[in-house]
Amino acid sequence: MISTDFKKHLQQELIELSLLDSAIESVRKLTGGSVNQSYELIGSNTSFFVKVNDLTSYPNMFEKEVDGLNLLRRSSFIEVPEVLIQGSYEKLAYLVLEFVPNSAPNQGYWELFGKGLATLHQNTSEQFGLSYNNYNGSLHQMNHYTDDWCSFFIENRLTEQQRQARDNGRLSKELSKMLDLFYPKLSSFFPEERPALLHGDLWSGNFMVKQENPCYMDPSVYYGHREVDLAMSLLFGGFDKRMYEAYHEIFPLEKDWEKRVDVFNLYPLMVHVNLFGTSYAQRVKSILKNYI
Repeated sequence: MISTDFKKHLQQELIELSLLDSAIESVRKLTGGSVNQSYELIGSNTSFFVKVNDLTSYPNMFEKEVDGLNLLRRSSFIEVPEVLIQGSYEKLAYLVLEFVPNSAPNQGYWELFGKGLATLHQNTSEQFGLSYNNYNGSLHQMNHYTDDWCSFFIENRLTEQQRQARDNGRLSKELSKMLDLFYPKLSSFFPEERPALLHGDLWSGNFMVKQENPCYMDPSVYYGHREVDLAMSLLFGGFDKRMYEAYHEIFPLEKDWEKRVDVFNLYPLMVHVNLFGTSYAQRVKSILKNYI
């Protein structure tokens, strides 16, 4: 739980910015998330969402998150939480955002979500990558620019996760060899696409319903192949089918995109191997068996 001194610090910051009229009345610990501690700060007539982590363990994590939220805000009509304060206190880093009560979606929610995602993906760049590295969960995410998607996917995504898993003893020699055999087979696998601005971690835990409308949160942004976000949305069950239909109406996907979902999802699955253990390695192996 937030200490009394830390609460006083946050209270003073909010009052100085005219975001809070009086004292923080209570603090409610929130569930979810594997990296940060999350809380609702409750005032007399308003609430705030605050995320806290160790200042030295995850350097610049919240700065990168703010950059990602701002990039999404500029690039799509889908809402993101308003950033209020990003700072540090003693050995803690923290980020204060507007508190978004998660309400029920209205009838047009998923259509708006799909159109908004398609609009986001129409933002492009000269190269795949980003001008800075950021995070996926607690893991550093490398975004070094490349001219083609296949090179970016192998060098910045798969081999980096393979290296981390091997170094941490979470990757068997067999699976590592399977990955090495898989990479040369990717050169003609992906349809040619312009780099698209991605949310980067688009699963059901990273969006909310804000006043009946879609609201993105916890992005891992970069310019990549747009099928990354679609594939990630299907990794843990998928979104409402109207989302995919609305997306196609605005920005149709290339033929057989569903057949490429498992390959795109090798990256988040390898991230899960590194974050949560070897239980996810079997799913990686099952996908690779189809290609080598």
